[in-house]
Amino acid sequence: MSARFFVAIAVFASIAGLGGAQTFSRRATALGGISTDRGKCTIEVVVDGAAEVEVRGDTANLRNLAGQPPQWRRFQCSGPLPPNPVDFRFAGVDGRGSQQLVQDPRNGGVAVVRIEDPQSGSEGYTFDLFWSNPNGGGNRNAGYQAGPGYQPVGRDPDAFYRNRDEWLRGQNWRGQLFQRVRQDVEYVQSVTFPGGGDQFRLASTLEELDELQGKLAARRFDEEELEDVISALQRVVRDNRLSGRDRDLLADDLERLRDFRARHEEYYGRDEDVYHRDRDEWYRGQNWRGQLFDRVRQDLDHVQLATFPSGGDQFRLANTRQELDELQSKLAAGRYDERELDDVIRALQRVVQDNRMPARDRDVLADDLDRLRDFRARHDSYGAR
Repeated sequence: MSARFFVAIAVFASIAGLGGAQTFSRRATALGGISTDRGKCTIEVVVDGAAEVEVRGDTANLRNLAGQPPQWRRFQCSGPLPPNPVDFRFAGVDGRGSQQLVQDPRNGGVAVVRIEDPQSGSEGYTFDLFWSNPNGGGNRNAGYQAGPGYQPVGRDPDAFYRNRDEWLRGQNWRGQLFQRVRQDVEYVQSVTFPGGGDQFRLASTLEELDELQGKLAARRFDEEELEDVISALQRVVRDNRLSGRDRDLLADDLERLRDFRARHEEYYGRDEDVYHRDRDEWYRGQNWRGQLFDRVRQDLDHVQLATFPSGGDQFRLANTRQELDELQSKLAAGRYDERELDDVIRALQRVVQDNRMPARDRDVLADDLDRLRDFRARHDSYGAR
């Protein structure tokens, strides 16, 4: 259907009132250190049709305007959105359709963003809200109280750095290096004044990361794209006004990116032939029926690792894993629930049908789908009762 059709429905829904609209509320989790004079919220939702996100303080409502019910993925803030910020900026980050700020919080303290997804199937949408209140905003925020579910990192300024150090002590960080760099840049972005060159250089680094990760997700390592990321981050480390701790953090990311450039096969070099040979050999064994769902999970993990880290593709993979969790939990308790299996099959079918992936990975998941359907038809022979 056309975007114009969805706009018409959205307008009709607004005129008709909110009585029949589905609304899903959520309270913010912490994105970064709290500041009295500036802040940022990052919001990620999944939409199939049209929806509005209404943000007030540290609470947001996701309202369905048309199509399938929207879903929350992320609502993170460095602090509550103040009732009347002096400066405010909306920035759409990701999503194939349109995102538009339809109500500015400087006119009543509420920010409303409308999302319209004109294509069939669900899609992930991400946007940022930035604000500032010079000199702490005077009395503009007087009397504002954050809700009980909000847990600002500012009360423990060491938490972000401790968590990062612990993560880098793990065994698998090389395979997720670019996602780690993204988190660090977003953290620094959340505590950086929302206007000017500092924010521009941070946003440019994220944009270069998007391009690099998009190619890696398609199994293409482009050293020129990596050079662009390194150059963009180097400008941030050299030119941005940063605390010593944040400059050290991004400088460490810079060194790890340079090491990746020199030894990238040790980081991201997955031998696709080995994976597929091992999978084929496993299915030639005698006992695979009793471990079918574990095998499907491994294949999902394999595809997810090479999928762009945000958007609808990742959402559909995560949704399939969630449905698989529910099914396996019941099977572990000795209960076979065919409706749960149908949920897994539908979720995986959407991945095979809608996700962007190499043909070889699509064939793997399509094979898993056929085996799940065979399980449904002959589950007794698999040992399920």
